[in-house]
Amino acid sequence: MKKCALDLWGRGWTVEDICDTLGVSRASLYRWDTIFEEHGNVIRPPSPLIGRTRIITRAVLTAVHALYEREPDLYLDELCMFLAVEHNLIVSKSTLSRNLAQAGLTYKILHKIAIERDEQLRDEWKESLRDRTKFQGDGSKFVCVDETSKNKKAYARLRGWSLSGQPATLSDVFVRGDRYSLVAAVTTEGYIATHVVPGSLDSFEFYNFIAEDVVSLTHSIYTGS
Repeated sequence: MKKCALDLWGRGWTVEDICDTLGVSRASLYRWDTIFEEHGNVIRPPSPLIGRTRIITRAVLTAVHALYEREPDLYLDELCMFLAVEHNLIVSKSTLSRNLAQAGLTYKILHKIAIERDEQLRDEWKESLRDRTKFQGDGSKFVCVDETSKNKKAYARLRGWSLSGQPATLSDVFVRGDRYSLVAAVTTEGYIATHVVPGSLDSFEFYNFIAEDVVSLTHSIYTGS
């Protein structure tokens, strides 16, 4: 429309006729003409200086990266306090959030790892599976056991999509309701044992499931007794 308005002006149309036909103001028409004379285009090129320059230095961002590696669940206000105390840097949460996004740090759902897990033992176990002198076969004798829990909110998704500026809403159950814990053992042939208890599954229940259900059933399957 801007190009059309200037083209009509160059063809001899009056300013009043152009404004009435295209529904634009005289000021807009004169401004487009000035921009075109200066830049050769009706659209002004973007300024290279947009917004405030970054106030968080690379050294501070490196410290923030290291801090989030140790404590990924820190809130922005806690990080603001850290920067004020440790680096004498006063910054708002909005500015901090923008700088973190530019540095590649994003806010996402936490992937929780059990603190009781022994990484060294896990690595040794994985290495033993790769050692052909210790492990032979097609995996048919493996028994995999896992535990999960279920309530009315257990399968509600935590995030969703919607148009920019509009909330993502979903009608779903709000109350948790009764909670059940489920544990199952599975082989390449399918499930061999399952167990469900109200509430949480403690270590004693889990041990009894392994000793009384999984071990006994596995023994009977492979021995035929």
